[in-house]
This record gives sequence, C-alpha cells and structure tokens, in this order.
Amino acid sequence: MPAEFQTLLVLLPVACLGSFVYGVTGFGSALITIPLASLIYPLPFVLAVFALLDIVNAVRVGLARPQAIVRDEAGRLIPGCILGVVVGTWLLAVLRTQILLCALGLFVVSFAIYSLLAPEASLRIDASWGYLAGFSGGITSAMFGAGGPPYVIYLSLRPHAKQAMRATLAATSVVSVGARIVAFALAGLLSAPAVWFTAVPLVPAILGALWLADRAHARISRAAMIQAIRLLLLVAGASLVVRSLRGL
Repeated sequence: MPAEFQTLLVLLPVACLGSFVYGVTGFGSALITIPLASLIYPLPFVLAVFALLDIVNAVRVGLARPQAIVRDEAGRLIPGCILGVVVGTWLLAVLRTQILLCALGLFVVSFAIYSLLAPEASLRIDASWGYLAGFSGGITSAMFGAGGPPYVIYLSLRPHAKQAMRATLAATSVVSVGARIVAFALAGLLSAPAVWFTAVPLVPAILGALWLADRAHARISRAAMIQAIRLLLLVAGASLVVRSLRGL
C-alpha cells in the first residue's frame, strides 16, 4: 500500500471526528486531531494539514447560516484577534512559551470546573469583555494553535442562542486560522506536496462529518451544548497543561 494512501486511511477517522465536534460546538477540532495525529506523524506536518482542514471547517460552518452571526460580537472579537495574532507572534520569539502554556491551561481548567459547578444564572459578563477575549484568542492562536478557549469562554457567558454562538465562533475562527495559515506559509510548512496531497482528499470526508454535525446540532438544546463546550474546555485546558509539562 502506498504511503500516501496509508496516511489518508489513518487520518480519515481523526479528521472526521474533529470536524464533527467542531460542527456541533463551533470549536474543539484541534483538541482531537492534533494530539491523535501527532502520535504517528511529525508535528509540523500535522499542524499544516489540519490548519488547511480547519479553515474548511470554519468557512463551512460560518457560511451555513451567515445570518446567525452576531455581528456586534464579531466586531468586538475579530479586531482584537488580528492584533493578538501579531502580538502573539512577537511573544513567541521573546518568551519561554511553556510556562505561558501551562498558565493558560490552568486558567481554562479552573474556568471549566467553576462553570460546571456554578449556577447558570450567575454566569454572565458584559459585552466589553469581547475585546479582551478576541485579543487573548489571537495571542493563544499564534503561540499555541489554541485560539478557541478565550472565544468560547466569552460567548458562552453571553445570552445568545446556540446557532448564534456557533456561527460567531466560526466567523472568528476564519480570521484566527487564516492568520495561522499565512504564518505557516511564510515559515514554509505548506510548501511540502505531501501536506496538500493529504489535506485535499480529506475535504469531502470532513464536509460529510459537518453535514452530520448540523443534524446533531439541531437536536440538542442550548443548555446541552453549553455543557458540552464546558467539558471540551476542561479537556482543552488539561491538554495544554500536559503539553507544557512535556516541554519543561
């Protein structure tokens, strides 16, 4: 069996699972795809392939119901995200990232545990926090490839319907992942033909997974989706802490 075909067979279920989770909640694909795929393949190859697939996820979910995007929230999140990517790229060059990664992971874990235990009515924040959430997500996206948690924490504490949350997260992800792809291209990570020969054939499969996710998303309540997001945040934070400890 050719190596390229074997790679496709191995990554197919990983990519579909990540896209399904993303389609239901609006984030979380990288929490599944990157750790699993990097057990077998080099991390730079994995990051490049799934950056290309993540932009497909984000555009597909965002375009599915563009009218559901909360434009005021996107207007707060996206400018901060762009600035955060610039700052995060600079910080990546001057700071020891493992300590920051651990701190981010501990914060996300703490928030997830608190939000799972606290009464729902007490969990609300003002819209002005959106600027900080966008900026923070841009920084963590550039530094760690994990921009989702700050956006999700903010939007889950705002009074939006589940479709609005998912669409707004997707719109923000398009900017975040797009900036990451530009950075990868400048670094030469997208120049290898194997990256494109792997990512492109997987696109139809992840579109099918997103189609199934649309149906699952329509069947669950906002409360159930919020709980699922909080559990994903718990997993995300724990994975960031583990990644940081491995690098120390």
